[in-house]
Amino acid sequence: MLIVLYQDGCESAATGIAADISTAFKGYVDVQTLAVSAAASWPAPLSWDDLLVIVYNTAGFPVAGTGFIDEFLRKRGDRAMLLPVALDPAARRPPGRAEGIKALIYDASATGPTGRLITRVGALLGLRLQGRDTRIFISYRSTDGAEIANQLHAYLTTLGHSAYLDEAKELDGETAILPGSDVQAEINEALKGANLLLLIDTPDAPTSRWIKREVDTADGLLLPILPICFRAGADRKRGPRFPSLAALQRWVPLQLPAPGATPPLTDDQLSQILDDAEEYLCEIFRRKCRVPFLVEREFVSRDFSWTVLDPRLLIYESSKSHNGRLRTKVCSHCSIFDQIYLPAVNRFTAFLDQTGRGNYSLFIYDGEVLPDHQLEDIAAGDENIIVLHHQEIAALIDSNFTTLKVA
Repeated sequence: MLIVLYQDGCESAATGIAADISTAFKGYVDVQTLAVSAAASWPAPLSWDDLLVIVYNTAGFPVAGTGFIDEFLRKRGDRAMLLPVALDPAARRPPGRAEGIKALIYDASATGPTGRLITRVGALLGLRLQGRDTRIFISYRSTDGAEIANQLHAYLTTLGHSAYLDEAKELDGETAILPGSDVQAEINEALKGANLLLLIDTPDAPTSRWIKREVDTADGLLLPILPICFRAGADRKRGPRFPSLAALQRWVPLQLPAPGATPPLTDDQLSQILDDAEEYLCEIFRRKCRVPFLVEREFVSRDFSWTVLDPRLLIYESSKSHNGRLRTKVCSHCSIFDQIYLPAVNRFTAFLDQTGRGNYSLFIYDGEVLPDHQLEDIAAGDENIIVLHHQEIAALIDSNFTTLKVA
C-alpha cells in the first residue's frame, strides 16, 4: 500500500499526487491519502509494497504525524520506503525520523503521470515505468525489422525509457560484431542490465542465429521476453515464430507494415506496444517483490532462516536446526512468470546442479493454481524438484515436506 500523508494546507497537492500515481501505475499500486491530524496507525497489514509519501510545508509538523512516521520506519526497518515531498523550497528538512532522507521539492509544473515525482515513486517501487532506470533491450533482424526497431526506440526514448537498440545483427549474412569478439560475452553484457527483451518478431527474425542466442541467453537470465509478432494479413498463424516462446502465451499481435511504409508503425500500434510492455513490467515487478515476501514470511514464521542465494534469479535458502545433528535445508526459486515457464525450471535445475542441493528443492509459481496432472508433466525432467503454488507453502512445511504422487 502507498500512503500520501499530508500536512494541513497540503491536501490539494496530496490528492493530485495520489491521482497521478494511480494513473501512472495502472491500478497496480493501492494508494490512499491521509491527513496528519487523522494519522493513527497504518491502515493495512504489513506488506512488501508499503511506501509512505510525506507532503509537508514550512509550518510545524504535528507530533501525531512524526509519531506515524517513526512507527512506519520502526516496523519496517531496512525495508522501509519513504519519500518526503516539500511544497516549499525553504522546507528542505523532512519531519521526524525522515530528516535524514533528501526531500523532493514539489514542482507544480512537472506534475502528471509522467512527472518527476512519479518517476521517483516508480524508482522506489522498482517499477520505473516512466524513469530512466528501466532498460528495454530491442532485438530485431536488420533485413526487415530495422525501421520498426528504430521508430520504436525513438518512441520509447521520448517517453523517458532507457531503450537499448541492439546493433549486433547480420548485415548481408555477416554479424556487425567485430571479428575475434566473444559474441556470447557481448550478448550477456548487453542483456545483463535489461528488465525486458522486446523481440521484433518479423518474418526474417527466426533466420537470425544471433536473435536465437539472445532469446536463449534471456531465458538463462530469467529475463522476461515480450515478442511483437508482425504478420501479414494473409498469414493465419498466431504467436511467436520462435517455438521456445510459444509457452509464454504472451505476445503483441500486429499487422506487418507495408513495404516502404514511412513510418512503419502507426501511433495506435506504438501505444499498444507501450501499454503491453509497461503492464508486463508492472506484473514482473510485483511478482519479484510479492512472491518472495510471502514465501519468506511462511518460512520465518516457522523458525527457518532465509538467505538470498541469487537475487537476480530469485533463489533462496532456508534452514532450520532441530537438534545438534539434524538440520533441514530448503532451496527455493520464486518464479516471476504467470505460469510455469519451462526455461525457468531448467535454469533452476542447472543452478542446483552447479551449487549443490539441500534436503528439498522448491519451484514456486504464481498465478492460477494448476491441477496435479499438469504439475507431474512439468516436473518430469527433475523428480527431486517440488513444484507448487506459493499458497501451498504453509501446508508443505507443516507436513514436514510430505508430497503425494498422482497415480
